[in-house]
Amino acid sequence: MARSALALIDHAARVFATRFGGSPAACGVAPSRVELLGNHTDYNAGCVLSAAIDRHVVALGRARTDNIVRAFSSEFDAPVDFQLDCLPTRCDGGWGNYVQAVFGALRSADVALGGAELVIHGDVPIGAGLGSSAALECAVAMLVLQLYPHRIESGELATLLQRWERDYVGVRCGLLDQFSSLHGRADKVIFLDCASGQHEVLPLGANPPAIIICDSKVHRQLRQDAPYNDRRGECEAACERLSRLLSRDLAGLCDVSSADLRDVASNLPEPLMSRARHVIGEHERVIAAREHLRTGNTYRLGQLMIDSHASSRKFFENSCAELDRLCDVAADQPGFLGGRLCGAGWGGCTVNLVAAEAVDPFMAGVHDCLDQASELPAAEIYVCHASDGARGQRLH
Repeated sequence: MARSALALIDHAARVFATRFGGSPAACGVAPSRVELLGNHTDYNAGCVLSAAIDRHVVALGRARTDNIVRAFSSEFDAPVDFQLDCLPTRCDGGWGNYVQAVFGALRSADVALGGAELVIHGDVPIGAGLGSSAALECAVAMLVLQLYPHRIESGELATLLQRWERDYVGVRCGLLDQFSSLHGRADKVIFLDCASGQHEVLPLGANPPAIIICDSKVHRQLRQDAPYNDRRGECEAACERLSRLLSRDLAGLCDVSSADLRDVASNLPEPLMSRARHVIGEHERVIAAREHLRTGNTYRLGQLMIDSHASSRKFFENSCAELDRLCDVAADQPGFLGGRLCGAGWGGCTVNLVAAEAVDPFMAGVHDCLDQASELPAAEIYVCHASDGARGQRLH
């Protein structure tokens, strides 16, 4: 287990002793993720390329003899209590909704659950587009499945958690975040076909590049602030229109090729045309990246990431001035292979691939630029690497 995760567990155990007394019986650890390519393709029946990274959420806990769940997050310094047999029917937008969603998801899969006391702690920036909510969900799920053993295949668990975040919490997310957190592999990336659930683990080369995250500190909550659900609605409207124009059923926008789109472009109004152009082109970039990684060509992956950000900025309009500036700064540094906005957009982070031998000069150059950039006073930089996926373990 990564040293950073062990430090998080140690801290959470101390919080648990203070909050509940005694020691936790088990823990769950889940990494966050970066989307290297596949911006908004997951819910459009397309493919994504992602990596779990060595930033984690941990959940420590023990079982109770009743049906009450008591959870505490050290990040929010706030308790959440609920009963398993009467989950709240309305979400208040708080972090506890994600814990409730996990218990609801596992109950729906016939896991024989009881109550629990748990503490959650992590080092994943919240609202930064790194899948912090999915990491929380996966960590809690790994813990609960240690306390109440039940065998669930990881792909099924990812789908369960994604469905409950969508239907219970109200974020119309795709499968990318939960799947990546559960399936991550050190020094590897994950190619996922979101339509079929098939996935492939691909190497990042003999000397894997670092994954450097630049956090703009422009944070957003997908359920409340950013137009995530609006964009998803536009994608659905574009897909419906294209289905009629092409006279065939479509599982999603990614069932359409760029050539098909050009043939009917004059009949697809804006902004639907731009949204479709981004999503379809992004899907094709993921397919191309898979072929390049199969032959060890990390350089081409970087170029496709640059193209992806340009498309997000122009056609999907989910970038912002701060993200664009971070991309420009990174592109001027030594060792830069490619970069783009990460996650849904509208704030959060950029992700950059940087040659392993150039991490120090890259970081120095970015920091020098940020020191002079008045529009990015709070930006933070994290050096990360592709990490193993979520796991649970008994502590005693």
